[in-house]
Amino acid sequence: MIYKLDKDKICSLVDDPRTEVYVFSSIDSTNNFGRDLLAQGAAIPAVILAEEQTAGRGRRGHSFFSPDSGFYYTYIYRPGDAEKAIRYATICTAVAAAEATDQWCGIKVSIKWVNDLFYRKRKIAGILCEAPRRPDGELSGIVIGIGINCFAQEFPEELREIAGTLELEDGDRSVLAGILTNRLAYWLNHIGDELLESYRRYSLILGKQVSFQRDDQVYTGIAAEINAEGNLIVECGEKRYLLNSGEISLLSWE
Repeated sequence: MIYKLDKDKICSLVDDPRTEVYVFSSIDSTNNFGRDLLAQGAAIPAVILAEEQTAGRGRRGHSFFSPDSGFYYTYIYRPGDAEKAIRYATICTAVAAAEATDQWCGIKVSIKWVNDLFYRKRKIAGILCEAPRRPDGELSGIVIGIGINCFAQEFPEELREIAGTLELEDGDRSVLAGILTNRLAYWLNHIGDELLESYRRYSLILGKQVSFQRDDQVYTGIAAEINAEGNLIVECGEKRYLLNSGEISLLSWE
């Protein structure tokens, strides 16, 4: 049985009583709603969840396939240290989501730098963190969005070789929402060595062969290290390249 999202249950599971919870059967994008809340000066932190998204967004303006068999979640807050929050929000979210998934259903997922979660060699979740600003240039807050493919489903043809799910037959997404909110709040308040150690522990790529593109040239090397800033260091022969953003491809799963 796939349970409907239950606002009262989510509220009862969230540790921070200040957290506002919004639940929708369908919405264009939970991140869009979160941005609107910040612009309106709404109470924070807040969590937005939906059974389905009609215009889900991924990184770099890509659409995010969001049928009603998934988990669509956004967390908004205003950080004390904006620069640190912007730098580490994605890492906090990836670790929190990996922990929450394990606690919820016992499935251990891996993190592909920077922000994708994988299970059985397929992408099962994506993260989109945004930092909208007011007209005067001041930060409105941080918008943290994550979509997780939980249950068995059919994907569009263009995604069938890439996307996967946790392959669950049933589950209560309200419980996942409560766990994820608590783990995310914890990590956003504990940015430091412990966070990076957890991020490395869940890494899918460390020690494996990867490729990346820079200045229209493709480089191949070994993912050697994730440093204290969350940057990836790739060893290509005698040279070491530091990547602070962008996409990488995993060339070997072994």
